[in-house]
Amino acid sequence: MLSKLSQPTIRINNKEIRIFDVLFPEQAIYARKFSLPVLLVLLVGLTAVFAIVGKILPANGFIGFDWVHFFGIRNVPVFYPPWDLWLITPLTWQILIGLTLAAVCIAAVMRSVHPISAAMVLFCLPVLWTVFLGQLDGIVTLGLLYLPWLAPLALAKPQVSIFAFGAKRSYLIGFAVCLIISMLIWGAWPLRMMNVESYYAEGRYQQNIGMGMWGLPLTLITLWFSRGDMDMLMASGVFLVPHLIPYNLLPLTPAVARLRPKAAILAFVFSWLPFSANWLGPIGWWLGWIFVAWIWLNLAASRYPGSFLGRTLGKL
Repeated sequence: MLSKLSQPTIRINNKEIRIFDVLFPEQAIYARKFSLPVLLVLLVGLTAVFAIVGKILPANGFIGFDWVHFFGIRNVPVFYPPWDLWLITPLTWQILIGLTLAAVCIAAVMRSVHPISAAMVLFCLPVLWTVFLGQLDGIVTLGLLYLPWLAPLALAKPQVSIFAFGAKRSYLIGFAVCLIISMLIWGAWPLRMMNVESYYAEGRYQQNIGMGMWGLPLTLITLWFSRGDMDMLMASGVFLVPHLIPYNLLPLTPAVARLRPKAAILAFVFSWLPFSANWLGPIGWWLGWIFVAWIWLNLAASRYPGSFLGRTLGKL
């Protein structure tokens, strides 16, 4: 880790500015933090409590479709990171549900500015949809709780979480180490992930709202203003993702706890807009972007209170 004295600098208006301080500004995204022992106790305790949900709602193919047909039988799709097989081997349906809800709860409580804001997180569509499917996005959320050390967990499904690594230099180093070691072991596995659409015989899913390169302008516009904030970076970066189903937004969803209660309630409502595809047809899925935009705009309003966003959304 470079010390502050050894950081490269630039001179602007006769003032020395450290480049890393510009690229990775310290941002307080947490209302409270937990020590590692406390975090472990919370994780174990909440996992045990929420595992009851998995007991009450057993995976039967309707509930837990992805668990029954893929992860529960250790059948990991080829475009997933190759170490996911190691991650799911010790899991059961109950433990997966317990870990998912525990990770979301802890992430929300760490960020929450109000109990209502934290509660809204648990009822957002990405949370309930992930639990219903038995998907791995909760493991990703768990990994984000303790970066860079849990980088392999955070990258278990990286299309959203990968942008969180841009918040700090230490996170980027953790990402680089994880990527290099994994490629030495499994080869150029990221190429399979980037070609994910080619593995679907039925073609692009209707619920895939990924913009790919069409979203590049939005990402470029918002990225600079998101520096140092993992939640804003994820909300900014996902516009560039080519394959994104609304439940994949789970790692971003705890950011709702950072919104004031009225804004958090609206975020909860917006998170369910993709459900309108049942009445509006495929176009309804794309309304999921309102949820992403609402989170980013509100976080930006809080970060830049003197801006137009701060003066308008800051009143909620």
